[in-house]
Amino acid sequence: MRRFVTPLLLLLVACALLIPAQNVAAAGFPLIPGTYKQLDNEILPGRGTESMPADFAEGQLGNMIWAESWDGTALGTDWKVMCPQISGPATLLFDGVIGGTGQRIYITPYSGGTLWLSGAGPWAGGAPFYTATITSFTVTATKQYVGGQLTGVVSSINFMGNFEGEGQCFSMVISNAELVGMTGHPVLPPPAGIWPAFHGPYDCDLIGSHGTYWNVHDVTLDILGNCATPSQPSTWGRVKSLYR
Repeated sequence: MRRFVTPLLLLLVACALLIPAQNVAAAGFPLIPGTYKQLDNEILPGRGTESMPADFAEGQLGNMIWAESWDGTALGTDWKVMCPQISGPATLLFDGVIGGTGQRIYITPYSGGTLWLSGAGPWAGGAPFYTATITSFTVTATKQYVGGQLTGVVSSINFMGNFEGEGQCFSMVISNAELVGMTGHPVLPPPAGIWPAFHGPYDCDLIGSHGTYWNVHDVTLDILGNCATPSQPSTWGRVKSLYR
């Protein structure tokens, strides 16, 4: 009997060590709470893509974002935002287009996704990397039209979530995501250089071929400690009270 127990125990221990390795990579090495700004050279700007099922299929459910930091040479050395996808229709906040020319402002909800942070950043507490589940993600886009044709988009992106294993959470703001290219577009063709691959739509494991390209600037990351999940759903009044 003993000769069978020992190998079985070894197998169980090996599985226990391998399966949750990604989730516990940061266990025991909490992040350092604080605010980290691109303006202060504490976090890098980035490049991003948003996948679509076809050219010009903006705003479709399942369109998926993949963004990574960019240091001028390499992607993803500092942070990655992986696979939030459009979860509902965009809401028109402002319509200033007259005769085909002007601006429209939309806000679009997304769901899902993961934030990855390098263990070499100023927020790191000793782990090789940190991952967080994104719990809220919205994009507010200002679109410029000339003669009925889209000529530019500047977006503000706000999202937050919870880090795995440490009871910490984050809030991240990208104040300036600028459209620099779109597949099939006559005025804004896909840019040259290194860009994240299109992931999706819908399926993060699917590599696509249609979508948009974005330069990401003015990044601010807030790391918060002791983020307890409330037992009751938050109300708008409670959320406002946090910022008084």
